[in-house]
Amino acid sequence: MHSLSGSRIGFIGLGNMGKPMARHLMKAGAKLTLFNRSKQVLEKLKGEGAEIASSPREVAQRIGDGLIFLSLPNANSVGEVVEGEDGLFNGLTPGSKVIDVGSTAVEATRGWQEKALGIGSDWIDAPVSGGQKGAREANLTIMAGGREESVDAVRPVLGLLGTTITYMGPSGAGQCAKLANQVIVASTIASLSEAFLLCRKNGVDLKAARTALSGGFAQSKILDQHGLKMIEKDFEPGGTAINQLKDLVEASNVATANKLTLPMLETNKKLWERMIEEGLGELDHSGLYQWYGKMEKRG
Repeated sequence: MHSLSGSRIGFIGLGNMGKPMARHLMKAGAKLTLFNRSKQVLEKLKGEGAEIASSPREVAQRIGDGLIFLSLPNANSVGEVVEGEDGLFNGLTPGSKVIDVGSTAVEATRGWQEKALGIGSDWIDAPVSGGQKGAREANLTIMAGGREESVDAVRPVLGLLGTTITYMGPSGAGQCAKLANQVIVASTIASLSEAFLLCRKNGVDLKAARTALSGGFAQSKILDQHGLKMIEKDFEPGGTAINQLKDLVEASNVATANKLTLPMLETNKKLWERMIEEGLGELDHSGLYQWYGKMEKRG
């Protein structure tokens, strides 16, 4: 394991994904400086050896020319953290690198990188895939965009969080690749929900169906992991339906900006919109199967 002994690293955003990632960095020896809106998690990590900052600006000032991770739910959250008098940009030191591991927005990311470069810092968009399980087990898939030399420089640190780290291209390419991931995930969840509903209505044992389908071209992580969640009706969120829709909306926006027509994406987006309108947005995105079940009962 790569040692971070003596390294100062900032971490902003300590939710279900950020907290385990921050702990992996601490375990590798990094001295973390943290900022988070919720104070409860800060106190817990402080007890484990982390330092607490009063603002994003203070995180940047304390870290100097080191690394600052952002693990925030959306582009608006990132904007709130980086802009303003107490924002990250107001404290960045030349030579530092900001690594955004959240799923945010393509155009906004390009703007943040441009601003960071103007300060003498840099911005890497490195959204992750693998959910809370991947974050806990440090086997996330990381899709990195930005300057290739900057991504190469932080690979050993990213390797403490994930097992697959791929350089995708210039700024925003990491976010675009994550959107592609989410488009495929969303479509596969919807297809699996419909396939399971078809099986269930015709007396097919769903456990047997999952086993059989796993042996053919339909095999996927979605079938393996989310298929089991559907069978067991366990929709405790690893990734919520609300966040799934957020990424589909961003993918749709990017497609429109690129003058692309993506009918499957638009159809799929409407499914999640309807699921959330039914009050199921806080379920795991595999809970789309439950929404299908509700629709079936209504006839």
